Amino acid sequence: MQVIYGLNPVLEGLRSGAGVIKTIFLSSNRHGPRVEEITKLAREQKIPVTCREGAFMDRLAAGNRHQGVLALFGDFTYHSLDSIIQNSKADLAGGPLLVLDSITDPQNLGSLVRSAHCFGVSAVIIPRDRAAGVTPAVIRASAGSVLHTPVCRVVNIARTIEQLKEAGYWIFGADASAENDCRELEYEPPSALVLGSEGTGLRALVRRKCDYLVRIPMKGVVDSLNVAVAGGILLYEITRVAAGKPSRAGTARKS
Repeated sequence: MQVIYGLNPVLEGLRSGAGVIKTIFLSSNRHGPRVEEITKLAREQKIPVTCREGAFMDRLAAGNRHQGVLALFGDFTYHSLDSIIQNSKADLAGGPLLVLDSITDPQNLGSLVRSAHCFGVSAVIIPRDRAAGVTPAVIRASAGSVLHTPVCRVVNIARTIEQLKEAGYWIFGADASAENDCRELEYEPPSALVLGSEGTGLRALVRRKCDYLVRIPMKGVVDSLNVAVAGGILLYEITRVAAGKPSRAGTARKS
Protein backbone atom coordinates (compact mmCIF):
# COMPACT_ATOMS: atom_id res chain seq x y z
CA MET A 1 0.00 0.00 0.00
CA GLN A 2 1.08 3.58 -0.72
CA VAL A 3 -0.10 6.85 0.79
CA ILE A 4 -1.83 9.77 -0.96
CA TYR A 5 -1.75 12.93 1.11
CA GLY A 6 -3.62 16.22 0.74
CA LEU A 7 -7.19 17.31 0.05
CA ASN A 8 -7.08 17.59 -3.75
CA PRO A 9 -5.18 14.35 -4.47
CA VAL A 10 -7.50 12.31 -2.23
CA LEU A 11 -10.59 14.01 -3.61
CA GLU A 12 -9.52 13.45 -7.22
CA GLY A 13 -8.70 9.84 -6.41
CA LEU A 14 -12.30 9.39 -5.31
CA ARG A 15 -13.73 11.35 -8.22
CA SER A 16 -11.79 9.25 -10.73
CA GLY A 17 -13.77 6.19 -9.71
CA ALA A 18 -10.69 4.08 -10.46
CA GLY A 19 -11.01 2.11 -7.24
CA VAL A 20 -7.42 2.89 -6.26
CA ILE A 21 -8.24 4.16 -2.76
CA LYS A 22 -8.67 1.47 -0.11
CA THR A 23 -9.06 3.47 3.13
CA ILE A 24 -9.05 7.13 4.24
CA PHE A 25 -7.79 8.80 7.41
CA LEU A 26 -8.97 12.24 8.54
CA SER A 27 -7.62 14.42 11.33
CA SER A 28 -10.23 14.55 14.07
CA ASN A 29 -10.47 18.36 13.82
CA ARG A 30 -10.63 18.54 10.00
CA HIS A 31 -13.86 19.98 8.57
CA GLY A 32 -15.08 21.91 5.53
CA PRO A 33 -16.86 21.41 2.19
CA ARG A 34 -14.10 19.35 0.59
CA VAL A 35 -13.86 17.08 3.63
CA GLU A 36 -17.62 16.60 3.46
CA GLU A 37 -17.34 15.68 -0.22
CA ILE A 38 -14.55 13.21 0.58
CA THR A 39 -16.65 11.48 3.24
CA LYS A 40 -19.71 11.46 0.94
CA LEU A 41 -17.82 9.91 -2.00
CA ALA A 42 -16.09 7.43 0.30
CA ARG A 43 -19.44 6.34 1.71
CA GLU A 44 -20.87 5.90 -1.79
CA GLN A 45 -17.84 3.81 -2.80
CA LYS A 46 -17.88 1.84 0.48
CA ILE A 47 -14.39 3.05 1.44
CA PRO A 48 -13.77 3.14 5.21
CA VAL A 49 -13.02 6.54 6.77
CA THR A 50 -11.30 6.76 10.17
CA CYS A 51 -10.55 9.83 12.29
CA ARG A 52 -7.07 9.85 13.81
CA GLU A 53 -4.93 12.22 15.85
CA GLY A 54 -2.23 14.49 14.46
CA ALA A 55 0.76 12.37 15.51
CA PHE A 56 -0.55 9.34 13.58
CA MET A 57 -1.27 11.48 10.49
CA ASP A 58 2.19 13.10 10.57
CA ARG A 59 3.89 9.74 10.94
CA LEU A 60 1.93 8.15 8.07
CA ALA A 61 2.63 11.15 5.81
CA ALA A 62 6.37 10.82 6.55
CA GLY A 63 6.82 14.53 7.09
CA ASN A 64 4.83 15.64 4.03
CA ARG A 65 2.12 18.28 4.30
CA HIS A 66 -1.10 16.28 4.41
CA GLN A 67 -3.78 18.91 5.24
CA GLY A 68 -5.39 16.47 7.65
CA VAL A 69 -6.32 13.99 4.90
CA LEU A 70 -4.55 10.73 3.98
CA ALA A 71 -5.54 7.73 1.89
CA LEU A 72 -4.04 4.31 1.33
CA PHE A 73 -4.12 2.99 -2.22
CA GLY A 74 -2.90 -0.02 -4.15
CA ASP A 75 -0.51 -0.16 -7.07
CA PHE A 76 -1.04 2.41 -9.80
CA THR A 77 -2.43 0.87 -12.99
CA TYR A 78 -0.55 1.77 -16.17
CA HIS A 79 -2.19 1.53 -19.59
CA SER A 80 -0.70 -0.43 -22.47
CA LEU A 81 0.54 1.31 -25.61
CA ASP A 82 -1.81 -0.79 -27.73
CA SER A 83 -4.83 0.38 -25.73
CA ILE A 84 -3.77 4.01 -26.08
CA ILE A 85 -3.42 3.67 -29.86
CA GLN A 86 -6.74 1.83 -30.13
CA ASN A 87 -8.51 4.49 -28.05
CA SER A 88 -7.09 7.24 -30.27
CA LYS A 89 -8.58 5.49 -33.29
CA ALA A 90 -11.95 5.34 -31.56
CA ASP A 91 -11.87 8.96 -30.34
CA LEU A 92 -11.33 11.13 -33.40
CA ALA A 93 -11.56 14.27 -31.27
CA GLY A 94 -8.88 13.06 -28.86
CA GLY A 95 -5.92 15.25 -28.00
CA PRO A 96 -2.22 14.67 -28.65
CA LEU A 97 0.02 12.30 -26.74
CA LEU A 98 2.77 13.49 -24.41
CA VAL A 99 5.93 11.37 -24.51
CA LEU A 100 8.47 11.98 -21.75
CA ASP A 101 12.05 10.87 -22.37
CA SER A 102 13.61 10.27 -18.93
CA ILE A 103 11.96 12.84 -16.66
CA THR A 104 13.43 12.00 -13.25
CA ASP A 105 11.96 14.66 -10.92
CA PRO A 106 8.55 13.63 -9.50
CA GLN A 107 7.53 17.29 -9.24
CA ASN A 108 8.20 17.83 -12.94
CA LEU A 109 6.35 14.65 -13.88
CA GLY A 110 3.37 15.65 -11.77
CA SER A 111 3.31 19.17 -13.22
CA LEU A 112 3.52 17.83 -16.78
CA VAL A 113 0.66 15.38 -16.22
CA ARG A 114 -1.40 18.22 -14.71
CA SER A 115 -0.79 20.37 -17.82
CA ALA A 116 -1.52 17.38 -20.05
CA HIS A 117 -4.86 16.85 -18.33
CA CYS A 118 -5.76 20.55 -18.59
CA PHE A 119 -5.02 20.65 -22.34
CA GLY A 120 -6.88 17.45 -23.18
CA VAL A 121 -3.90 15.19 -23.85
CA SER A 122 -5.06 11.64 -24.59
CA ALA A 123 -2.28 9.90 -22.65
CA VAL A 124 1.19 10.34 -21.19
CA ILE A 125 3.96 7.88 -22.08
CA ILE A 126 6.99 7.42 -19.81
CA PRO A 127 9.94 4.99 -19.82
CA ARG A 128 10.07 2.14 -17.33
CA ASP A 129 13.73 2.63 -16.36
CA ARG A 130 15.81 5.64 -15.27
CA ALA A 131 12.74 7.86 -14.97
CA ALA A 132 10.14 8.83 -12.38
CA GLY A 133 7.05 6.65 -12.13
CA VAL A 134 3.68 7.48 -10.60
CA THR A 135 4.21 7.84 -6.84
CA PRO A 136 2.34 9.70 -4.07
CA ALA A 137 4.61 12.71 -4.70
CA VAL A 138 3.64 12.70 -8.39
CA ILE A 139 -0.06 12.35 -7.55
CA ARG A 140 0.19 15.38 -5.25
CA ALA A 141 2.21 17.44 -7.74
CA SER A 142 -0.40 16.70 -10.39
CA ALA A 143 -3.19 17.75 -7.98
CA GLY A 144 -4.68 14.30 -8.57
CA SER A 145 -4.95 14.71 -12.35
CA VAL A 146 -2.71 11.68 -12.90
CA LEU A 147 -5.68 9.63 -11.68
CA HIS A 148 -7.76 10.97 -14.59
CA THR A 149 -5.10 10.74 -17.32
CA PRO A 150 -3.99 7.45 -18.88
CA VAL A 151 -0.29 6.86 -18.24
CA CYS A 152 1.64 4.26 -20.22
CA ARG A 153 5.06 2.93 -19.20
CA VAL A 154 7.22 1.47 -21.97
CA VAL A 155 10.60 -0.24 -22.20
CA ASN A 156 12.05 1.82 -25.06
CA ILE A 157 10.99 5.37 -26.01
CA ALA A 158 12.66 5.32 -29.45
CA ARG A 159 10.92 2.08 -30.38
CA THR A 160 7.64 3.45 -29.04
CA ILE A 161 7.95 6.50 -31.30
CA GLU A 162 8.36 4.14 -34.26
CA GLN A 163 5.15 2.36 -33.26
CA LEU A 164 3.32 5.66 -33.00
CA LYS A 165 4.55 6.71 -36.44
CA GLU A 166 3.33 3.42 -37.87
CA ALA A 167 -0.07 4.19 -36.34
CA GLY A 168 -0.16 7.55 -38.12
CA TYR A 169 1.15 9.94 -35.46
CA TRP A 170 3.30 12.94 -36.29
CA ILE A 171 6.08 13.33 -33.74
CA PHE A 172 7.23 16.76 -32.50
CA GLY A 173 10.31 16.91 -30.30
CA ALA A 174 11.13 19.86 -28.05
CA ASP A 175 14.66 21.14 -28.61
CA ALA A 176 15.93 24.57 -27.56
CA SER A 177 18.31 24.66 -30.56
CA ALA A 178 15.72 23.64 -33.18
CA GLU A 179 15.15 25.80 -36.26
CA ASN A 180 11.36 25.50 -36.15
CA ASP A 181 9.49 28.09 -34.12
CA CYS A 182 6.69 26.26 -32.27
CA ARG A 183 4.23 28.98 -33.41
CA GLU A 184 4.84 28.38 -37.10
CA LEU A 185 4.10 24.66 -37.53
CA GLU A 186 0.87 22.93 -38.47
CA TYR A 187 0.08 20.26 -35.89
CA GLU A 188 -2.03 17.80 -37.84
CA PRO A 189 -3.77 15.23 -35.61
CA PRO A 190 -2.89 12.70 -34.46
CA SER A 191 0.33 14.03 -33.00
CA ALA A 192 2.68 13.47 -30.09
CA LEU A 193 4.96 15.89 -28.25
CA VAL A 194 8.25 14.48 -26.96
CA LEU A 195 10.09 16.18 -24.09
CA GLY A 196 13.60 15.28 -22.95
CA SER A 197 15.14 15.02 -19.51
CA GLU A 198 15.68 17.98 -17.20
CA GLY A 199 19.43 18.14 -17.68
CA THR A 200 20.25 17.07 -21.23
CA GLY A 201 16.99 17.22 -23.17
CA LEU A 202 16.22 14.67 -25.88
CA ARG A 203 18.64 11.82 -26.33
CA ALA A 204 20.27 11.65 -29.77
CA LEU A 205 18.37 8.57 -30.97
CA VAL A 206 15.04 9.92 -29.78
CA ARG A 207 15.79 13.26 -31.45
CA ARG A 208 16.43 11.52 -34.78
CA LYS A 209 13.13 9.65 -34.55
CA CYS A 210 11.10 12.88 -34.39
CA ASP A 211 9.45 14.25 -37.55
CA TYR A 212 9.99 17.84 -36.43
CA LEU A 213 12.04 19.55 -33.74
CA VAL A 214 10.50 22.70 -32.29
CA ARG A 215 11.68 25.47 -29.99
CA ILE A 216 9.97 28.12 -27.91
CA PRO A 217 11.17 31.60 -28.92
CA MET A 218 12.62 33.48 -25.96
CA LYS A 219 14.09 36.91 -25.32
CA GLY A 220 15.54 36.47 -21.83
CA VAL A 221 19.17 35.93 -20.93
CA VAL A 222 18.46 32.45 -19.49
CA ASP A 223 18.74 30.00 -22.37
CA SER A 224 16.14 27.44 -21.35
CA LEU A 225 12.88 26.93 -19.47
CA ASN A 226 12.12 24.34 -16.84
CA VAL A 227 10.83 21.24 -18.65
CA ALA A 228 7.44 21.45 -16.93
CA VAL A 229 6.99 25.08 -18.00
CA ALA A 230 8.17 24.37 -21.54
CA GLY A 231 5.84 21.39 -21.75
CA GLY A 232 2.84 23.48 -20.74
CA ILE A 233 3.63 26.13 -23.37
CA LEU A 234 4.10 23.58 -26.16
CA LEU A 235 0.98 21.62 -25.24
CA TYR A 236 -1.05 24.82 -25.35
CA GLU A 237 0.34 25.66 -28.78
CA ILE A 238 -0.25 22.19 -30.20
CA THR A 239 -3.82 21.97 -28.95
CA ARG A 240 -4.57 25.55 -30.01
CA VAL A 241 -3.39 25.00 -33.60
CA ALA A 242 -4.84 21.49 -33.88
CA ALA A 243 -8.29 22.53 -32.63
CA GLY A 244 -10.88 22.07 -35.34
CA LYS A 245 -8.64 20.03 -37.61
CA PRO A 246 -9.94 16.54 -38.47
CA SER A 247 -8.02 13.71 -36.87
CA ARG A 248 -6.56 11.04 -39.11
CA ALA A 249 -5.90 8.59 -36.29
CA GLY A 250 -5.54 5.05 -37.50
CA THR A 251 -4.82 6.00 -41.11
CA ALA A 252 -1.49 5.33 -42.76
CA ARG A 253 0.80 8.34 -42.64
CA LYS A 254 2.77 9.53 -45.62
CA SER A 255 6.47 9.95 -44.86
